[in-house]
Amino acid sequence: MHVVQQHHVPKNVISGIVITFLLILGAVTAWLVPLPVLYYRIKLGRRIGMIIPAVMIVILMWLSKSITTELIIISGWMLLGFLISECFESGYSIDKTILYSSSAVLVSGVLALFFYSNMSQIGIYDLAFQQVKVFMGYLIEAGLIAETPDEVQRMVTWMLPGMITTMVIFIAWVNVILAIPLLRRNQLPAPEFGMLDQWKAPEKLVWVAIIGTAGMLIETQPVFLLSMNVMCLVLMAYFLQGISIISFFVKKTRIPPALRYLLYWLVFFQFPVNLIVTGIGLFDMWVDFRKRLLNLTKNDSDE
Repeated sequence: MHVVQQHHVPKNVISGIVITFLLILGAVTAWLVPLPVLYYRIKLGRRIGMIIPAVMIVILMWLSKSITTELIIISGWMLLGFLISECFESGYSIDKTILYSSSAVLVSGVLALFFYSNMSQIGIYDLAFQQVKVFMGYLIEAGLIAETPDEVQRMVTWMLPGMITTMVIFIAWVNVILAIPLLRRNQLPAPEFGMLDQWKAPEKLVWVAIIGTAGMLIETQPVFLLSMNVMCLVLMAYFLQGISIISFFVKKTRIPPALRYLLYWLVFFQFPVNLIVTGIGLFDMWVDFRKRLLNLTKNDSDE
């Protein structure tokens, strides 16, 4: 635990609460909610750092006047930040940090969903279907998608396990990557994960991708939906590997900061750029882009 002077503790707690609340208010910034919880947990320790998410839950319950799905989701993001900090202090590798923290949040979310479903007397599937309809309604009003029949929305509902798991893993990864330089800049203990631009997905994962792709070609709906959920996770793993390759490329070519931020913005938020990055991660098993880039830069330096 980082030593903080006693008279600075209330100020840090208030800062953590305010920053977390502001991130929650922004629809674009909500995926960064784990970051302040993680940061102040490392800075203030477990007992005091726990105050920030606890106070936020009380504030959100007071504002909503009840337990809502939004409250469950935001609580899950704060729990994710807290668990990542615990993994940091335990000295786990980045793979175990992402796996343990994401798994714990997903299990907690399922239990919370069961509790909320029983309390509201609505089946879990019906509850999820309602949320899908509401979300798609927002997208339709914004003009991002056309009207979709109930059959499509029900299919999306069955794909939620894979989609939500993928989202949790992605948000955990991003917050870990952002937290490390933030902690070091403020002279707080940060994990040594080594060279993250060398990270690779397990080689055997390609067989899961092949089987999942084959399952998507089968017309039997249960097999198709199961394969779709599996492929969500597989593609996320290769997307993260693709990001590592992009990071390696940025590091070796010394791209200016402005272009670097633009490149990462395109990678994260622009389709089909993120699809291309996923493809790079998938085919890296055979092409080995990093080795080819090293050979290319070596040849240039020799000339």
